[in-house]
Amino acid sequence: MTFIKPYIIRLSHCDATGQVFYPNYFHIFNALVEDWFYEGLEIRYDELLMQRGLSLPTVKLESTFLVPTRMGEVVDFWLIVSHLGRSSVRFTMGVSKDGVDRVRLNRVAVCISQRDGKPVPVPPDLREKIQEFMRG
Repeated sequence: MTFIKPYIIRLSHCDATGQVFYPNYFHIFNALVEDWFYEGLEIRYDELLMQRGLSLPTVKLESTFLVPTRMGEVVDFWLIVSHLGRSSVRFTMGVSKDGVDRVRLNRVAVCISQRDGKPVPVPPDLREKIQEFMRG
């Protein structure tokens, strides 16, 4: 299954040429993962972090910038889960407009305990929701 979020590109995302300044994509992709938790999985991301003491930091990130995106455009940010490991989640993410990819991103995140910073298994309730999402 694919989680898709339409997004308007704002002045604050762009450089002097009116194109998205590439580091800003990473901020938006991070927000996309949070939106996926709230809307796609129906799990509160804030509770995962603040009450359960878990975190999902990025341990690997690969990106390809294919076509510029400009201020004022509405584009689709999308996310799929390409692999669910014991403590890791591999996301394939992207930006597209009218079926044309603008950015492609591969991200590996690891579930860690905030207490000691060590990897922990993905909690059963979260694992179940992610697997359900992957099945579509």
